[in-house]
Amino acid sequence: MQTLLMKRTARQEFELLKQLLRNKNGVTNQEIMDSFNISLHNVYRIQKQLADNLSLVFEKNLVILSKKNGYLSIYIDKSLCTSYVIDLMSLYYLKISQQYHLSDALFYGSYTSVEALAQEVNLSLSHTYKILNKMNDSFEPFNLSIEFPAKRNRTNVVGDEKNVRMTMLYIYWTIYKGIHWPFYHAPKNFYELPFPIKSNLLSPSQKMRLSYFQTYTYWQILYRKEFVSLSKEFLDYLTIFEEISPVSFPDSIKEALHKNQVSDDVIQAEEYYFGFLTRFYIANIDSIEDKFLIVNNLIHSGLPLTTFATTLLNDFIAENCLILSEENFVLSYYQLIFNLLYIQFFGINVPFSQIENEKFPFCDPSIDLFDSKKEEFIQFAYEKLSFDLFPMISKSSSLVEYLAKILWFVYNSSSHQKKLKILIQYSKTIYGYDLIKNRLSNFFSKSAITFTYNMEEADIIISDSYEHTKSENEQAIVFYFEYPYDQDEWHKLLKSISQLLY
Repeated sequence: MQTLLMKRTARQEFELLKQLLRNKNGVTNQEIMDSFNISLHNVYRIQKQLADNLSLVFEKNLVILSKKNGYLSIYIDKSLCTSYVIDLMSLYYLKISQQYHLSDALFYGSYTSVEALAQEVNLSLSHTYKILNKMNDSFEPFNLSIEFPAKRNRTNVVGDEKNVRMTMLYIYWTIYKGIHWPFYHAPKNFYELPFPIKSNLLSPSQKMRLSYFQTYTYWQILYRKEFVSLSKEFLDYLTIFEEISPVSFPDSIKEALHKNQVSDDVIQAEEYYFGFLTRFYIANIDSIEDKFLIVNNLIHSGLPLTTFATTLLNDFIAENCLILSEENFVLSYYQLIFNLLYIQFFGINVPFSQIENEKFPFCDPSIDLFDSKKEEFIQFAYEKLSFDLFPMISKSSSLVEYLAKILWFVYNSSSHQKKLKILIQYSKTIYGYDLIKNRLSNFFSKSAITFTYNMEEADIIISDSYEHTKSENEQAIVFYFEYPYDQDEWHKLLKSISQLLY
């Protein structure tokens, strides 16, 4: 979404901001030129624009750019944390784009013509069409489109509600990330209602994301009266998750749905799908104990995808001579089944948008961590998928790459080790949490580090989101970690942990 909604110049400013925040000693003009593949003139331009925009967003002297001895650096007042500065500036850059204003109008309103939309957002008709065409190109793989019926509809985003829900929940979090509450039309009590699914292992930002999910879901089913339609085959898989860790909407929501003549079967399908989406997007919804039970039931269900997942995982382990602990086998299987469910029930042409957000967007970096096994694992994933279940899938599909990255996680988990207390929160992919955890476990001995879900206990918090924390644990270091396949980011993270340990 940043690529779609944020101008390239704004994206450069934003990435420079993050580089400065990660390099406490500052960066030189040459380093900026090399990172962004731009001229010295553009380096000066970006630096000035970044300084100007920081002064617009933050009160005087809270965030300041300075240059000393040829190094550009950034100062952040102690009242602010790094992740908050990053996420707030991301939202600022998105909001100043024309694409954002048009998208915002479309997602909340309803228009009978492109002309009416153009007038609402104060854009020319030709420019409005240009942005709409770009948005439709992005929505097309998800079988969604932006349409303008002669008779006013509840929304201009048209398509299978299952796909609408999957896409919009991804978009809302990518844009706002808990910094801003975007559902200003929805009743406040939607936010205040208890979560319909377990949340005791979630970080503050994950709980905020869950609040987004429940508010948008309740808005869709109560006000827009849009419901998901799930096949029996899909429900068969989701039932296994619900038997162990069920989703249950609050009584007030169910009562309102019953007043609208919504059947119990439809409500149950909504609850099951809510469970799928939250597990798909948010790590640690299910505890490791629940994952053991879920995976055991999946393996013994005899359903096509579960049988395939068992065979694929065992073949991969045997081919690479891996030794997995029981826990890592369960975690690997759990991640794998979501990949297969996505391919089966959303289609072989529907991309995983998240994986593009895990890469530095400008210059070609040095070989990243995944590249050493990328082609080998992609070939393995493609052969298995195309031969057994999905003969029409393309080897270049992001779905194949996503599966290959899960296999990379499995590969790295094989030497898993497990007392610096570390809390991890990663929102772009649900396997990202386990990937980061296991790589850290492989690098540091089990006598050196352990992992926690409690922010009050954590010595270091690794997160790609502002955590909304009012924690009294002022000693915890917050490390903003965004690109898990970037060697430079890993080098900085490992160095930070090593300094804490040694």
